[in-house]
Amino acid sequence: MRDCWYADKRDLVKWGVLTILAEKYDAKNVIQVAYYNPCEFGRIEVDGEVHRIPDEVLSHFRNIGNIESLAGPAKVSVFDAPFLKSNRAAYHDAVTKYIQLYKDSRGIVFLDPDTGLEPKGKADYKHILDEEVRMVWNSLPKGWLLVFYQHQTNRSGLPWIEQKRAQLAHALDLNEEEVKLAQGPKVANDVTFFFAVKA
Repeated sequence: MRDCWYADKRDLVKWGVLTILAEKYDAKNVIQVAYYNPCEFGRIEVDGEVHRIPDEVLSHFRNIGNIESLAGPAKVSVFDAPFLKSNRAAYHDAVTKYIQLYKDSRGIVFLDPDTGLEPKGKADYKHILDEEVRMVWNSLPKGWLLVFYQHQTNRSGLPWIEQKRAQLAHALDLNEEEVKLAQGPKVANDVTFFFAVKA
């Protein structure tokens, strides 16, 4: 997740879905694994002088940790360690350890990469590898939910949702019907959220 995209229309769908799922499944915690990649926000000009955007402005509008103050049925915590190409294994190891801090009550782990599951042969830091999703899934206590952000994979209008659902189901060693779908097509039609309950 990049902070320059924080609080756009996709976040309305994202946190709407997570709030509804937390209520429906009586989850006490939502852990957002942000796959955080900070943005460079550029400069502004005031009367010919160039300035950085003030930190307090960025903190108000683009601080991904602000979601922790959401008043809802579950407490939200953000795992916001930077996600870099060079630290993938260490990052996911830290994620599984972080999840264990919350193991005493039912929770939701929300994987929130920039774009979603790896495409065939071209994964980078914007994507999560199938094996990384499996690692997180395997660390979840029974009864927990895994929720996964997936951005539209093509711009040519071809179907993409079922293909990604099948890929995620395979990564989690589940049947496709065990991977459920949540969307807000009238708000943000280029994203979908997959979720599954750990048996």
